[in-house]
Amino acid sequence: MADLGSASSRRMWCSIPERMQLHVAMLALQFGYAGFHVVSRAALNMGVSKLVFPVYRNIIALLLLLPFAYFLEKKERPAISLNFACQFFFLALVGITANQGFYLLGLENTSPTFASAIQNSVPAITFLMAAIFRQALL
Repeated sequence: MADLGSASSRRMWCSIPERMQLHVAMLALQFGYAGFHVVSRAALNMGVSKLVFPVYRNIIALLLLLPFAYFLEKKERPAISLNFACQFFFLALVGITANQGFYLLGLENTSPTFASAIQNSVPAITFLMAAIFRQALL
């Protein structure tokens, strides 16, 4: 148990407890999502294509996150092989890009307020699906 305490004390930034950091990060993420909903709707209203907008968003995210991923995980990441890169590509294509495309398609027919509200139900729906499928498999 002493190791757990020392590990959590090493992860503190600016002497803020780790629990508080997690809550602040979650709050910042929710504000980020809310801002994304508003910016997405404004971009759609200005005439940005629903196919081009996710590409721009993913390129900007890549450029912003790449230095952190490279320098912070430099010693811990596995070697990137062609197979590994192809798996990442298809995961991104099917997961993130399809999600954003369907989101923008739905946002065209609704409001950012509704999109923000419905997004909070995703963990509850995921839990219900997991509970249903777990019961079906047993």
